[in-house]
Amino acid sequence: MSRLLLTRAVTDASAADLATIAERTAVAIDPLLFPGEGTELTDAELARIETAYASPDLFMGGVSAALRFFDLLERAPNLRWVHLGFAGIDLPLFGTLLDRGVRLSNSPTSAAEPIAHTAMAGLLALARRFPFWADAQRDREWRRLPNELIAEDLSNQTLVIYGLGAIGGELARLAQAFGIYVIGVRRRPGDAEDAVDEFVHPDQLDAVLPRADWLAVTANLTVETRGAISTERLALLPSGAHVLNVSRGAIIDEAALIDALRSDRLGGAYLDVFAVEPLPAESPLWELPNVILSPHNSWAAKGNPERARKAFLENLECWLSGDPLPQEVYER
Repeated sequence: MSRLLLTRAVTDASAADLATIAERTAVAIDPLLFPGEGTELTDAELARIETAYASPDLFMGGVSAALRFFDLLERAPNLRWVHLGFAGIDLPLFGTLLDRGVRLSNSPTSAAEPIAHTAMAGLLALARRFPFWADAQRDREWRRLPNELIAEDLSNQTLVIYGLGAIGGELARLAQAFGIYVIGVRRRPGDAEDAVDEFVHPDQLDAVLPRADWLAVTANLTVETRGAISTERLALLPSGAHVLNVSRGAIIDEAALIDALRSDRLGGAYLDVFAVEPLPAESPLWELPNVILSPHNSWAAKGNPERARKAFLENLECWLSGDPLPQEVYER
């Protein structure tokens, strides 16, 4: 029997699916409902938890429910596997669980499409100078682009994508549709399905940054990627290049990025994530005219919970069958 910690929303939506999976795997599934606020699980109930699904609905209306859920995971002594209904793996708890021998899987495709769409929207808005027109609109002025702001055609530009996973891969596909030359950066070699014109290993990132009109950061935050887009690497970008970050703020040296944007050495940035969140009111990023910000919200789409639920069910069946987990996480 598999004792599984779930929210009420997932339990109700998945009743038929869980019954089908139990029948196919010949393993009984015993859902344990995540308790409401003010209600505690007993030590005996905590000891029953072997598997859990941290679903997106835990974050609806704030993070308090998610923090209570994560606290239960930390206290569950017999926990063996957790599926995350999102892509991020940088929470310290996940490293702690891995150290305990708890297996993890995540849902990198659940929000990949909306995040890539938002990143592409940021790219297009910056490329087509929407911030200039937005300022003119607020000032009620009929103000056309000066010659120095008229950009090169996108078909003459290059996008370097640092971290070609689910999000980066979808962004690459969208960018190619606009004629942009795409360079993908990741450890795993490319294959025929990847919509990129060129692949490089992360060790070769410095060699391609001077060619980048656009640098998109879509990698997971890990020990290797933290601070990877450093002062030195930002300096390798050509004058007028743009940065897109829809991953984690800690991957980029934010102070160096601000300096490069303030000096107009970089042409602009679309940023959804920051070193400190919420972004402090005193941050210069709020007022830089060549920056578009969103509040770590590029993922927002109504289809995300269902996509994540399907990824959970796929991984659950593999777990119960003893098969490899399709989205297993091995690093932090």
